[in-house]
Amino acid sequence: MNLDLRRSGDALAASAPDLARAWRGARAPARPGCFPGLLDGLIEPLLALAADGLAAGGDPAAPWAAAVGVVRVDARDRRRTLGELDAEWDVLEQVLRAACDALGAGEDVRGWISRALVISRAGSWTLLAGGGPRGILVVKVFSELGATRRARAPARP
Repeated sequence: MNLDLRRSGDALAASAPDLARAWRGARAPARPGCFPGLLDGLIEPLLALAADGLAAGGDPAAPWAAAVGVVRVDARDRRRTLGELDAEWDVLEQVLRAACDALGAGEDVRGWISRALVISRAGSWTLLAGGGPRGILVVKVFSELGATRRARAPARP
């Protein structure tokens, strides 16, 4: 049995926090030089918007247009930013493909999600030039994209 758009969207909406967590868990080891992910502040709300749009049978472009969140970009290296964004969208695509497999989602659901991902991916590239939805805050990072650990000072006696 294949789930239709509405039932698949409802199931994905209920799972948006878990899907975001799965994305973070898969993204971190795949891209260890960039932590947190560039899309980390956007993924969960975008998943919720996409799930709602899917359930309503809406336009696959609508989730990106309504997206709200934070996206980090490397202010010094545009090519690195584009590469990291693509890698992060690839991981999201894998997570959503696995979710569709687990749900038994139909081809119409998979096609809708695929179109929404293509639109969102392409839209994220425009963020570097100041484009994109008004609800997305772009943070330009001038230091390394990876988290750094600083040693703690020894405790004073």
